[in-house]
Amino acid sequence: MKKSKVLGEAMYYKQQMRKLWLRIAVLASAGALALTLIIAIILKATVYSVSGTVQDGDTTYSVRAGKADQEALLNAAQRKGMPELVPGDSAEFDSESCTVTVYRGVEITVTDNGAASTITARKGATIEEALRDNGMALGADDVVNPDRGLVISAQLAVDIKRCCHVTVNFEGAIREVTLYGGTVADALKEAGVKFTEDMACSESIDAPLEDGMELTVTMLTAFTVTADGKTSRFKVSPATVGEALEKCGFTLGEHDRLNVPKGRALTNGLRVVIQRVKISEEKETEEIDYGIQYVSSSELPEGQTKLLSAGLKGEKELVYRATYVDGKLEERELLSEKVKSDPVKQIVMRGTGMPTTAPKLEFIDDGSGATPDPTPIGGKKPSVTVSAEAGALTDPWGNEISYSKTITGTCTAYCIPGGTTSIGLEAVRGVVAVDPEIIPYGTKMYVASPDGKIVYGYGVAGDTGGACMAGDIIADLCYDTLEECSIIGRRQMVLYILE
Repeated sequence: MKKSKVLGEAMYYKQQMRKLWLRIAVLASAGALALTLIIAIILKATVYSVSGTVQDGDTTYSVRAGKADQEALLNAAQRKGMPELVPGDSAEFDSESCTVTVYRGVEITVTDNGAASTITARKGATIEEALRDNGMALGADDVVNPDRGLVISAQLAVDIKRCCHVTVNFEGAIREVTLYGGTVADALKEAGVKFTEDMACSESIDAPLEDGMELTVTMLTAFTVTADGKTSRFKVSPATVGEALEKCGFTLGEHDRLNVPKGRALTNGLRVVIQRVKISEEKETEEIDYGIQYVSSSELPEGQTKLLSAGLKGEKELVYRATYVDGKLEERELLSEKVKSDPVKQIVMRGTGMPTTAPKLEFIDDGSGATPDPTPIGGKKPSVTVSAEAGALTDPWGNEISYSKTITGTCTAYCIPGGTTSIGLEAVRGVVAVDPEIIPYGTKMYVASPDGKIVYGYGVAGDTGGACMAGDIIADLCYDTLEECSIIGRRQMVLYILE
């Protein structure tokens, strides 16, 4: 009995504990839900914390948004049923009142002085406001249909007649006219000016009129222009010759010429001639004649000549200043002259016809001014005696000659028929081979034995002697034949150096 009572009490206790935990769970769930609702309310109040107004025509929307800007307020109004903005619509935001004003666009066709265009206007604006907003401001006297004060509520067509106050000046007579639209031609007609092809107007005849336009009409001046091979007739408004040519498309070069001054006033019937002038530098190459250098010889009969060496022409460059008028050369002026290569003279032997078996050659001096120097050079020891005393002698033909010094030494003879010497002379009697360091080329001399019994005669240093260079002899005498060479052989001779 006691035991069953204890079991009953335990069961009752467990049931009471279950009920307690169940109540705690229900209360916790209710608290969490309430907390969630509270948080959501707080978040919503935080997200839409800005109040504003959107005015769309006659409809006003009071809205709340997360921030105070145009896009946020428009989105809030659209959530309340406002139609979206489409192309042509616009909106303005006033940050101080946090108000967005929506302007719904309406297309209007405008004909302005005959020119048609389409613009977008705001509903509720007047025609004048819509035109001004689109850069088509109206003048006080302009005529608008429908009336400029009409409030726009739907699409419509507007016609504008511009009032134009125009001044027309024709040959000093000034007249003011008023037209509604039209062209320059209409204004001239209204002013009583009958426009012809002999007149010019300051504005194009087809140009639309503008308020305040000033038109000047003048009579054209007819003239002719001859240029570039052809003559043309032109008509221009009064101007100078230079201005008229520019109007007609003629460009004058720096050196071009006119038959009348550029600053002269243009007159009817004037004939203007343009000459095209071109100035250029031209270069030419010209030959320089080589000239002739003569060498006299009694070996040739008087009047006969013999070429010793050919001449070579030189070359020079000439620079000219050339003036061409209409393509034809008018003047050529030499500016400069420059020698590019010097000529080389031709050398010709000229006969004097002296009756002697020994040729008497009179060669032109080489210009060095050098005199024979018998001093041994490089260890050479020619068999030679030099007398520095000047003197005079008479040759076998009775000619008295003066000499500046004498050189005595061993001489030999040589013969090379038809040959030439080392310096290009013909190898004939009268040419003496020497050491040019002792006796310079071109030195004139008279050669004979010390006793005067063996006479070589007149000669000139015109060849190089190998034995002379070696110091074995002082001179090698050229003959025309071997028989003549045998007369000399190898012997002492005296070289009289002529003045």
